[in-house]
Amino acid sequence: MSEGVNRKQISEGRETEEYKNRLELPKYIRLDASTLCQLKCPACYMRKNPELVKSGCGYGNLKFEDFKKLIDDNILEKIELSNSGEIFLNRDLVKIIEYGYRNGVRVTITNGVNLNYLTEEQAEALVKYEADTITVSIDGASQKVYEIYRVGGNYKRVINNVKKIIKYKKKYKSRFPYINWKFIVFGHNEHEIEKAKAEAKKLGVDEIIFDVNWDKTYSPIKDALRVKELTGIDALDINTSPIVQLKKYKEGKIEWYFCRDLWEPQINWDGQVLGCCANYQKNFGGNVFKEGLMKALNHPDMIYAKNMVTGKVAAKEGIPCTDCWCYKAMKEADIWLTSPKAEGKI
Repeated sequence: MSEGVNRKQISEGRETEEYKNRLELPKYIRLDASTLCQLKCPACYMRKNPELVKSGCGYGNLKFEDFKKLIDDNILEKIELSNSGEIFLNRDLVKIIEYGYRNGVRVTITNGVNLNYLTEEQAEALVKYEADTITVSIDGASQKVYEIYRVGGNYKRVINNVKKIIKYKKKYKSRFPYINWKFIVFGHNEHEIEKAKAEAKKLGVDEIIFDVNWDKTYSPIKDALRVKELTGIDALDINTSPIVQLKKYKEGKIEWYFCRDLWEPQINWDGQVLGCCANYQKNFGGNVFKEGLMKALNHPDMIYAKNMVTGKVAAKEGIPCTDCWCYKAMKEADIWLTSPKAEGKI
């Protein structure tokens, strides 16, 4: 074990100073299981900017050995495994989910997967080892419409893979994982919203959720009022400015804003601290797998970034947040986050 505090010590309740420090670390983190993907979605930042990705987070898969070490050495309750790629391309995924389950760590897959690839072993593991929630991105209700954005994807294959998971849920008589069908509304697919709702109900997923594309230049929604009527999404509002979302977060109308991730940080597949789910270009200096979670998350750049987004210090060259559109919106509006600790959320 690294760093001297492992799960055996934790269970025995040894009151070491390091153990006490670890109690202050987040119990929930985001750990990208894969940044690889077999599709070529037109507006995806990971596919549009390959050179920036290579020099930043890079393309690769989380190793089971690294995941095991992270679990053994820390007090974690929940880990989100999806973010910038397709986690089912990770051959260690079954072992990762199983180890989390056997060590009391809840695994979620809510950022989303395309589910064009899923083995029987993976489908069973999701149920058997109680992955909490899985969000499957299906932006259409026919191959003709689905493949416009999910380039290289196969609608029927995705539906069949959802059926695989449901088959094992029935076999194990389990409610896990909770399955979301996520439909990103574009101008080219808004006419299939009602059809998708019917298909989702017929398929037996737990919920169909709707979202809009944050890239205003790609296939913008044509009939925003109709979309709002069918989905509840105010497309005109959500796509106007990040300032709108920031104000809603501060008013308590929504529970999350990108910069909030710094307190429940995004960790790359190779251990780099990326801070938030929107960052893929530059890390915050620390590496969880090389230095340990405590040292990596207390890197001076991470501390400085938290002080930036709470308005305590000015932007500084070299901090990933400085060039981020979310931070620029905060600065423009002069609206800053309150530390989630102060809000009693951590």
